[in-house]
Amino acid sequence: MRIGLLRALMLGDLLCAVPALRALHAEYPAARITLIGLPWAREFAARFRRYLYDFLEFPGFAGMPESPPADPAAIQAFFRRTRAAKFDLLLQMHGSGEITNPLAVLAGARLTAGFYRAGHYCPDPERYVEWRDDEHEVLRYLRLTERLGIPGRGGALEFPLHEADWREWRDTGLAPGSYAVVHAGSQLPSRRWPAARFAQVADALAKDGVQIVLTGTKDEAA
Repeated sequence: MRIGLLRALMLGDLLCAVPALRALHAEYPAARITLIGLPWAREFAARFRRYLYDFLEFPGFAGMPESPPADPAAIQAFFRRTRAAKFDLLLQMHGSGEITNPLAVLAGARLTAGFYRAGHYCPDPERYVEWRDDEHEVLRYLRLTERLGIPGRGGALEFPLHEADWREWRDTGLAPGSYAVVHAGSQLPSRRWPAARFAQVADALAKDGVQIVLTGTKDEAA
C-alpha cells in the first residue's frame, strides 16, 4: 500500500502531525508512507524513518504563505512525480483545503482524504472531515485518522535524537537542569506571541537562576 501525506509546512506543524503519523504506521506497518513537504523537510523525513518510507519535495504554490509560488513547469513536474508514485491514498493534512484539496485530487491518488471548510470544495464526503479553526492541532489530525478507521496511539509528541544530536548538545556546555529554552519566533505574524511577553517570562526565570537559551532561525537573529 502506498500512502502520500501532503503537509508542506514548517517544523512545529509537522511535529503536531506525528501522533497521527504514528497511528497510521501502526495500522499499516508495511505501507510505503511518503511525506510530501517543503525542501527542508527531507531532514525531518530522515529523522522519522520509523514512520516514513520516502520523501517527495513540494515546489510551492500561489496563495500558500509557507512557500513561494513555483513556476508552472515545476508544478507540472511535481504532478508527474505524484502520479508516477501511484498512491493508493493521499492525505491532505495541509490546512483547511481551499487551496490544497484541488492539489490533492490532481496528484492522481486512487483515494484522497483530508479537511474541508464548510461551504467549500469537499472531494469525498466519506473521507474528508470539516475543518474547525479552534481545534487542538494534534487532535485535529487524529480526528482525521479516526474517521478513516485508524485507532489513535496517544497524542504525545516525539522527536528522535541521534548520537550526533547529543554530541552537538554536549558541545554547548549547558548542564542538565540549568537552563530553559525560549523559542520566541513564528513564521506567521498571526501566531506570534509578543516579544515583550517572552522577555518577561525569561526575566522571571533568570531571577530564579535559570540560564536562558534563545532559539530561532538565521532570519530572526536580530
